[in-house]
Amino acid sequence: DLVMPGMLHGRILRSPHPHARIIGIDTSAATQLPGVRSVITAGDTPKVPFCHMPITPNKLPLCDDRVRFVGDEVAAVAAVDPESAEEALELIRVDYEPLPAVFDPHQAMEPEAPALYDDCPDNIASRFVRSFGAPEQAMAAADHVFEDEFCLPRVASCTLEPHGCIAAWEPNDRLTIYSSTQSIFNIQQGLAVALQMPLHLIRVISPHVGGAFGNKSVLLPLEPITAILARKTGRPVKVVYTRGEEFTSARTRYGMHIKLRTGVSKEGKLLARQARVITDNGAYNNKAPGITAVTCSRIGNLYRVPNSSTEALVVYTNNQYGGALRGWGGPQAHFAIESQMDIIAHQLGMDPVELRLKNANQEGDVTPWGWRITSCGLSQCIRQAAASRTRRPSKSTRRARGWGMAAGVHIGGGAMGAHGSSNFEEVLLKVNPDGSAVLIVGVVDMGQGSHTVLAQIAAQELSLPVDRVKVTTPPSDQAPRTMGPWGSRVTFVAGKAVMEAARSARSQILALARNHLDVEPESELQLRGGRVTAPRSPGFSVEVADLLERAYAAGGDLVSASAMYNPSTTTAPDKATGYGNPSPAYSFGVQAAEVEVDLDTGQVTVLKVVAVHDVGLAINPLLVEGQVEGGVAMGQGYCLFEDLRLREGFTHNSSFAGYKIINSSEAPVVNCQLVETDDPEGPFGAKGVGEMALIPTAPAIANAIFNATGARIKELPITAERLLAELQKQEVSHS
Repeated sequence: DLVMPGMLHGRILRSPHPHARIIGIDTSAATQLPGVRSVITAGDTPKVPFCHMPITPNKLPLCDDRVRFVGDEVAAVAAVDPESAEEALELIRVDYEPLPAVFDPHQAMEPEAPALYDDCPDNIASRFVRSFGAPEQAMAAADHVFEDEFCLPRVASCTLEPHGCIAAWEPNDRLTIYSSTQSIFNIQQGLAVALQMPLHLIRVISPHVGGAFGNKSVLLPLEPITAILARKTGRPVKVVYTRGEEFTSARTRYGMHIKLRTGVSKEGKLLARQARVITDNGAYNNKAPGITAVTCSRIGNLYRVPNSSTEALVVYTNNQYGGALRGWGGPQAHFAIESQMDIIAHQLGMDPVELRLKNANQEGDVTPWGWRITSCGLSQCIRQAAASRTRRPSKSTRRARGWGMAAGVHIGGGAMGAHGSSNFEEVLLKVNPDGSAVLIVGVVDMGQGSHTVLAQIAAQELSLPVDRVKVTTPPSDQAPRTMGPWGSRVTFVAGKAVMEAARSARSQILALARNHLDVEPESELQLRGGRVTAPRSPGFSVEVADLLERAYAAGGDLVSASAMYNPSTTTAPDKATGYGNPSPAYSFGVQAAEVEVDLDTGQVTVLKVVAVHDVGLAINPLLVEGQVEGGVAMGQGYCLFEDLRLREGFTHNSSFAGYKIINSSEAPVVNCQLVETDDPEGPFGAKGVGEMALIPTAPAIANAIFNATGARIKELPITAERLLAELQKQEVSHS
């Protein structure tokens, strides 16, 4: 909704082919269209690929010689209005030579499959193996071995505000980007690479963001394209994705295939777990290696599994390429793990609750992967969720009700990746002459409520009402450095930095009281309710505002503080082995779902979800509840509806008319229960919950469906068609 004087409107021409060589591009007709101010192709760019992970970057802002998925960026225009820009796209003539394409990651690894890159003939973009303990020997000694395969779909982020940005240049070659992003510094750094510019000449501003979910955490071709259009025209340019582009050209959750093999004792103790994970990377590198590593780590760390191994393959295909989306590989992993836990319990004749309790991690554990569990309410979460178990009769003989549960683990305070990146947060705090405070942070609040929580932490330490603390995120050239709001890290890491800065400011205020007021040297001073008091001198009390006025008048003393927090308890996972403690804390959660299934139509209704989450300490219980309710809604959509249907590279449901997400009438009753374990490192004992809220939902619903019908669906989404097909198989086998 932002408008700048003289602003032009940009649009992007995209490839209609999943794989093709660009023979030539003719922009002459588009350039001559009235209202068009610029048309650009790859020749107008530095032709430098950009990437956000320690993997070979291979995505250009505009394609040079080849396109690799339907929606790949080929050219862009800037015009006086959106209609002229759209018309200009139709006048650009691109001569393509179609090339063979591959869309299934398994087929892409076959010897005869077409290669997307000349230097990668097997289409395997990344491969790694992890092994802890002696999984082969433990598997051989197990009383029971379970093997299952699970297929997880590619899904869209569905942020209600699409991706968009405005680029404007100043006469001194300084670039300002207004971007709907959750990470101003990631955009700044990505632009510096893509445009081959010094970092200090790029300023990124994030206005209010209408949803992000991780999908807006890194640079898209959108930002460098818009910047180049603005430079060529000498005027501000705005480019905003259409809803169709959101579905076909923005980043998605990665589709995965997980083969899970678990060895169990006859008593139900997990002895060994092996997994093979194949991730559909899509056409270009982005977040897949890191996200796949997260998927693998959950396989060995949710429960006490003394022996585990994983093999992971990230594979190029001519599909739309993926990126970050809430949970970072956790939703895929947990659907496989928690579905199989119920399979194990059923085959062993055990209560699935008992099986989970028998293998649950406990506070003080160090997992074989090196995770240090500082606080853990997993067992309590399991017990509280199990208390909701019912088997109420359905209203119809053709309707069946069932109950199921699933657990989850996620980093509760950000993480250090295998590439050794830090997990830091810097904040600035200034106390105004009237006693109010301004907290300056680099973290973008994209709707998760982080600014409210950070204000609460500062207010608590400064003994101020929370409305007397203003939190602001300035442009990137003024903001304190941050890793960004990802990995459920803001409350933990930024909260600790705010706490340290506020405590420093508090000490400064008390020091001012000693320096500028008649206070006995040995008096113990306290800051409460905006006043400095001395408990042993009942008559002594002064408003902080009055104290600051006196201090400023006497010598201009200022009360301000900066702090940077970088957890000292973490160690980056070893690049070769994967061993390490990536996060300062781990969040746990358990959700129990009650469903009703129409046996004639396959329609699943989720009646109720009991969501029990270990959050350390809930600084703002209402915001935690909001996170949990939103997470359950996304998890329900992931389980039952959402699937970007790509056929031969083309997306067949590129609008909300065809891509189903949950609506308010379908949302179940959510009973949110908080388990407060008081993490020793977190601010006031808190840990993150934003991503954990989503992770157990899909397997809990799937387990409830099995409980109701006996149908075990191992591929998401569990559509009515898939469920009916499985029910019909059961009828045939029983007849």
